[in-house]
Amino acid sequence: MQAQDSANVGGVLDDGVGLFKAAFVSVLGLAFASALVRSLPYLYPSWYEVIFAGISDGVLAGAMTGAEDVLGALGDTLLRVMVTWPIGIFLAFAVIIQMDGVANGSTIRWHRALGQAWRRAPPLLGCLGVYALAVSLTFGTVLTFGALVLRDFILDVPDALLTLVAGLAGMAVSLVALVPLVVLFIYWCLALPLVASEGLSAIRALRKSWRLVRGNWWRTLVIVSVAGFIVFAVASLAGIAGTLLVAASEGGLGVRVAAVLFNAAGGTLTTPLFLAVLLAVQNDLSQDRP
Repeated sequence: MQAQDSANVGGVLDDGVGLFKAAFVSVLGLAFASALVRSLPYLYPSWYEVIFAGISDGVLAGAMTGAEDVLGALGDTLLRVMVTWPIGIFLAFAVIIQMDGVANGSTIRWHRALGQAWRRAPPLLGCLGVYALAVSLTFGTVLTFGALVLRDFILDVPDALLTLVAGLAGMAVSLVALVPLVVLFIYWCLALPLVASEGLSAIRALRKSWRLVRGNWWRTLVIVSVAGFIVFAVASLAGIAGTLLVAASEGGLGVRVAAVLFNAAGGTLTTPLFLAVLLAVQNDLSQDRP
């Protein structure tokens, strides 16, 4: 990961924003569908809503039932995400295909983009499988090591502080695991655009992404981080607005539908913007290493 001249970081971001503007109308339908599917878990109470409700009712002050409710809600949320997000990612993959078409001077209709995405689903699933394996192995290794280090220490912690210490330990584990995952994500961030635009297999796409980013890691990190910050800011604002709306109205179905639409609207803007930046990075790095 050698540091490179970042003088053209702004140029790549400008290219990404330009592609986003040029392609937004044509990708609007699939971008909204992808964001809507990924927002469907907001129809149901999330784990943090259970925590807030428990705090307001005073039931989480060490009561076991509160912990069980939180764990149950967390499990339900993860299950819904595991069902909805693969569909949302597939639809976003079709958005990449449409945006790549615009970048090359053609317009790909949504049904043709879905057809191409379906034919390229095996390498898409292969890349996602590698991502999931990397996350599982990284967190599994860190959790195992952390458990061995903290095992004796936690046994001596008073019961009143056990929840706090466990929470801090979980945060520490997440931070430690985040470092190698960020490194891998930046090296592999172009794999899905390469599958979408060049029809590569999963292994070839991951290898080419690594080759393109190698020597340009820091510059790629800056570009992806700027785009990611915009996505995070918009998603956070939409999520906060939806959560406050649900909390203020005691979570009626109509209000939850509105919260889903809030999040879907934010995702409709941020999904194609982030993907356009990735395609701009791919185009920029491919000029030197085709």
